[in-house]
Amino acid sequence: MSNEQNPQQQVISIQAISQNFLGALQRQFDLLAYNLAASQQVEADKYESFARQVKIMPVQQMHLSFGQIQSYSRGLIMRQTINDLLGMTSACMDNCHLLCQLIKNQKNAQANPESTNKAVSDIQNNFVRAPLHDKFEQFEKEFGIMCELEDALIALAIGLRVLMTRNGIVDAADLDGDGELVFEFKTVQTINPPKGAEEQKPEVRIADTRRAFKAGDHIELSNSELLGLSVTIASFFHNLFRSVDEYGRKTLGEPTTPPPAASN
Repeated sequence: MSNEQNPQQQVISIQAISQNFLGALQRQFDLLAYNLAASQQVEADKYESFARQVKIMPVQQMHLSFGQIQSYSRGLIMRQTINDLLGMTSACMDNCHLLCQLIKNQKNAQANPESTNKAVSDIQNNFVRAPLHDKFEQFEKEFGIMCELEDALIALAIGLRVLMTRNGIVDAADLDGDGELVFEFKTVQTINPPKGAEEQKPEVRIADTRRAFKAGDHIELSNSELLGLSVTIASFFHNLFRSVDEYGRKTLGEPTTPPPAASN
């Protein structure tokens, strides 16, 4: 929302942040579903027909067979999905951190706007450059916000590194204290009532599932697991938004929409 007196100022709120990132997450989910569906329909002759439409290739002797391109495409979808989800997670935390900083420094900003904006800007720039695990620590240290699913997201970041640097082969250095690299997924479970129960309507609820990899294992996820990662990130977003909103209400005594912040 623009400030009419100064177009360089803007108001940010948890509502705007949530709408932005949940919308982006849904688009990522839809595109992933589309790509997975499309990959199921591709046939070898159709692939070769498209590959040979222009009668020439960049390096024909390196042309991948149908089986090879299937494997390559699958790996690319998996790496890109995890990379996109982690990128959205980091960017969302950046936005929420800035909002919390503005809330925390509201009184200082009223008394000394220039120096306060400079201090907030410096802190925010350091936060944006920090690795993911440090961002979780900063939320707890600065605002008392414990981020749910922190371990799951750290494991996902380790998994992406494994996929990018070792072709998906897990090493002992990637494992947690229990000797595993664990991916967590959110799924929907339907619980049928026991026979003879007064209420016969099945209970539908979000449940946690996990996939553990050990040293030497190759990271490979099913279609449902890939899609489930997006739901996991959505759960993280909702919990983070609720925590930021609670921090704002506790600090300001009102919804988390601080005064206008000067743009860099």
